Amino acid sequence: MDTDAVSSRPQTANTVPAEYEAWREARWEEIAGPHGKAKVVANGRVAGRDPVAIPGVPGQWQVTEAGTLTVSATAADGVTVNGETVDGTAEVPSGSTLGLPGGRVGFAGGAGGFYGVVVMDHEALARSGLTGIDTFPYDPDWVFEGEYRAAPEGRRIEVGRLTTPRSTEAILAPVDLAVTIDGTDYVLSVLEDMPGQRLVVFTDETNGTETPGIGRWLVLPLLEPGNTLTVDFNQATLSHHHLAPAVFTCPLSPPGNHLPMRVEAGERALVYTGT
Repeated sequence: MDTDAVSSRPQTANTVPAEYEAWREARWEEIAGPHGKAKVVANGRVAGRDPVAIPGVPGQWQVTEAGTLTVSATAADGVTVNGETVDGTAEVPSGSTLGLPGGRVGFAGGAGGFYGVVVMDHEALARSGLTGIDTFPYDPDWVFEGEYRAAPEGRRIEVGRLTTPRSTEAILAPVDLAVTIDGTDYVLSVLEDMPGQRLVVFTDETNGTETPGIGRWLVLPLLEPGNTLTVDFNQATLSHHHLAPAVFTCPLSPPGNHLPMRVEAGERALVYTGT
């Protein structure tokens, strides 16, 4: 990948750690690779016994009493599960590949009665004109050691969600992240919006000017309370919401996750053809 694809600012190669360059490569792959987020045109969550319609996806989706994901459709709907046409109700094992009308493909995954369905159109990236991600220059001063602190078991925090119109949701927040910046201790709530994904959604004084008003993300590892971890704001990312607002209805920053300073590190904006 050409480094210009992820940053519009020149950087001196010998001052940027190889680990950071590798992260940038992986980040662009996450966005624009074969299964990149920029190619997602629909997604949905399925949990519970009631049938669910996923916008832009044929069929009715639901979880059986045994915890299995199913889809109900007619042959005319053009839905396949692992290459088999659905005409009635079919089980959708976790990890299944879905075929959908218009050459779109989907993937289903989950467990324990909670599933996600993601639909991709491999032409969506080209149609969007997305060419890269603008970032602040790498700055080692924005790398810290943090610590996970225990939260009350089963804690959920009411946060806004980027739906239309805006909504709120009580999202699981299993731990807090403690980090010291310029001698001041900050404790940030860590969300687990999807099983297995730890996420700090934070805001700072660059929001609305150099970075989006809705804040940015730090994606963190799954560790138990008491563990230390690297907190690298150079790896602060844009919300997936910017790629497809109707598809990615991401959470907003929880109360207390504002940093009263300019965090001049990490991603700033998506770059499109002609910008």
